[in-house]
Amino acid sequence: MIKVKELDYEHSQWFVETAAVNMLVYEVKRPELVNIKNLYNLALQGIKDRTAWVAFKDDIPVGALGSLILPNVFNPELASLAEVFWYVLPEHRRSRAGLLLLDVFDECGKQRAYDSTLSLLGSSEVNDKTLARKGFYLAEKGYRKEY
Repeated sequence: MIKVKELDYEHSQWFVETAAVNMLVYEVKRPELVNIKNLYNLALQGIKDRTAWVAFKDDIPVGALGSLILPNVFNPELASLAEVFWYVLPEHRRSRAGLLLLDVFDECGKQRAYDSTLSLLGSSEVNDKTLARKGFYLAEKGYRKEY
């Protein structure tokens, strides 16, 4: 059975050094973005703001979602919940871990923000229909150019 809990200090090392690093290295394929000190700062901000979660199977971490509450760029009086990373270990991607993480992210947004944003890699296996059932919609496409 998979359960999701708010990130705590006890699991911050796994959150950073496994989930965040694996996402950046193996999924995003941008190892140059790995800055352990900054990743820990983001994790600590997630703990403080209660905007980061870990999915567990039998008390073993299998996935994580980290987000930040930020002022909306167009109207800073409104808060936006912005997903920073969403990662599930490959061997648990067919489980409910990703969906349960999305559910807590969505609930946090409903309670504490004007809107929520999340992004998926072009290679993501997340089903667009699942996101649509949850009320998420494609608002814009993002492109990146590396120099």
